[in-house]
Amino acid sequence: MKTIYILFLIFLFNFANGQELKSHSFIKKESNIVDKTQETKITITDSEIILKNYANNNTKDLIRRIERSETKAYNGINSIWYYCIAVEKDIFRGEYRKSIFIYDKLGKTLIFADFPSEVDVTWTKFLL
Repeated sequence: MKTIYILFLIFLFNFANGQELKSHSFIKKESNIVDKTQETKITITDSEIILKNYANNNTKDLIRRIERSETKAYNGINSIWYYCIAVEKDIFRGEYRKSIFIYDKLGKTLIFADFPSEVDVTWTKFLL
């Protein structure tokens, strides 16, 4: 009987003092589709990608410097992935914003993923 009582107290102590840790990942996503009616001139060179009149309510060019590029699948289609970084620091975070451009030659689209923070992702799809 004493053994059962001690085991019960150990169980009760572990139950009362146990901790359960939970982790949730959260990514806030926004998406836009830009078609031919909203004309945006896109220039892709070996070193940078320029979206003319895209930032600040279509008054400023968005310029991203290409850090690396590679060809890999996106939705089952081989696409060119451009990993980029902003040329200007973000005024709110004090860091250079990172971006990914996915160029699909077959579907004639350019997908722009912008990362304003660690949990925010803004997707824009350009129909070329």
